[in-house]
Amino acid sequence: MGLEKTIVRNMSRIEARKLGLALMIGCCIVILTYFVSMSETTVDQQLSVAYRVGTAEVVEGKISLEKPERLRKGGHGNTAEEKVHHSNFSAISHMTAKEEKRESKKPKDEEILPPKREDERSQTMKPKVVEPICDFSNPRTEFCEMTGDVRIHGKSSSVVFVSPHQRSNEWKIVPYVRKQMGNVEKVSVRTASSPQGVPECTINRSVPAIVFALGGFTGNYYHDFTDVLLPLFLTARQFDGEVQFLITNIQVWWLHKYDPIMKRLTRYEFVDLDDSNQVLCHPYVMVGLRFHNDLTIQPARAPNGYSMIDFTAFLRSAYSLKKAHAISLREHPDRKPRLLLVARNGTRRFTNVPEIVQMAEGLNYEVVRADADFGDVAGFASVVNSCDVIMGVHGAGLTNLVFLPMNAVLIQIVPCCELEGMATHTFGFPSMAAGLNYLEYNISVEESTLLELYTREHPVFTDPQSLHKQGWFKMGKLYLVKQNVKLDVNRFRPFLLRAMDLLGR
Repeated sequence: MGLEKTIVRNMSRIEARKLGLALMIGCCIVILTYFVSMSETTVDQQLSVAYRVGTAEVVEGKISLEKPERLRKGGHGNTAEEKVHHSNFSAISHMTAKEEKRESKKPKDEEILPPKREDERSQTMKPKVVEPICDFSNPRTEFCEMTGDVRIHGKSSSVVFVSPHQRSNEWKIVPYVRKQMGNVEKVSVRTASSPQGVPECTINRSVPAIVFALGGFTGNYYHDFTDVLLPLFLTARQFDGEVQFLITNIQVWWLHKYDPIMKRLTRYEFVDLDDSNQVLCHPYVMVGLRFHNDLTIQPARAPNGYSMIDFTAFLRSAYSLKKAHAISLREHPDRKPRLLLVARNGTRRFTNVPEIVQMAEGLNYEVVRADADFGDVAGFASVVNSCDVIMGVHGAGLTNLVFLPMNAVLIQIVPCCELEGMATHTFGFPSMAAGLNYLEYNISVEESTLLELYTREHPVFTDPQSLHKQGWFKMGKLYLVKQNVKLDVNRFRPFLLRAMDLLGR
């Protein structure tokens, strides 16, 4: 009996072990079958889901950014990194195409699509942005630029920009840097979405064109530069002569006066728009001139980062001026610096020139007395460029600072009364931007010839602002037209000594 119990107990243990082993083998077979089936049927699906979720945010963005970068650099995907990236992208795209065909058979509610990002949704909702062709943000000027099918008809003073991306619109533009000028004819600038009803081209050009006016204050030496020549440089120099000028209110004598400058800015004949009945077509047209401020360039806003130093270097080149830098008294202590005394013949002239010359020569200056001849810009530019210091009463003659060599000194004598702000704006800031040293001498009431017309207690001297508030023309008639200067040489002497110190650095 005891033996039977032992045999039964041993048999039950063996059966339990067999059963556990069988269960273990069965589970292994089921798991193995599952993985084999998964490897055969869902590899494409896994890659596709990974691509569509990841690509929408990473892969597509990376490709769209990297491919243009390679094109900009002139490459063709030849680096090892680019080859790997391109190969992976092609493989994933192939997998995705296969899976999309498979998923297209599913009901729409079963499709698994990555949600669009917020910025993607906003981009698809935004209409195409069309850049404005005209800029009215500058309080002084109006400026338009157009690229594409641009047609200009001179006699009607009209410019038409044909583009399917533009709505029909029209503006009246003053092609001069002072848009309030009543003596400058306006030009019509309009857009058209199709060429229907637009004049057909009679002359086609392959170079850009600039439409601008000669008028306003042109003829005044200062305004010639600040209103036309510098803005024209700022607008046209970037084309290195490959640009044509279409001019309204053309002044042939003016163009001859500044012929060396104009020939450096364009290789093409000027077009008198007012006398042209042709329809001129150019691929790129600007109406008006770029303008930052009076006789000033702001490099951050200028094409190619042009500056006042670039402008004055351009002028020295145009007039073949030899002197690029003022004398260095540190290197040549035995030489005399040349001092140009701008002797105005009209208003704001010096009344004691011989006394000024004697004082300057006593300080070891070589004094040059000269004033510009109306038509001989080249001749006077050569005289200015030969000098190291220029001094004169506030006026158009100081515009010649643009021909001075680098590091030269400009001394502006400012008439009374309270004209310092205007004087600094007109010639102080431009001269410093041009790489010159600037000194400003404000005359005393005793140095003004207005004392011969008014008593010392007159508001002209005691309350200048009361006259400034009456407007530019009344103020100018008094302080700029009636006033001459009798320079106090003893009071002025330290300025000439200071100029020598600046040349000796």
